Amino acid sequence: MKTVQAEIEYFDSKKNHWIHSDIEPKGCSSESLKDVDYRKFLHDCLDEWLDNSNGSGTFYIEEENYQRK
Repeated sequence: MKTVQAEIEYFDSKKNHWIHSDIEPKGCSSESLKDVDYRKFLHDCLDEWLDNSNGSGTFYIEEENYQRK
């Protein structure tokens, strides 16, 4: 089991402010990634980001302390 971090953040130009939500799975556990309801939730969050972000901010799911190269 790994610890997972997940987040959605974007600038809402209609309301002129940032939207931010931590969207980690239950217990931040990689085991929870297999949960069907959580996967549906992630797809809904991605759709929200794609529909509203205009490319701003971030949408990510990653291993805790992952170092990008």
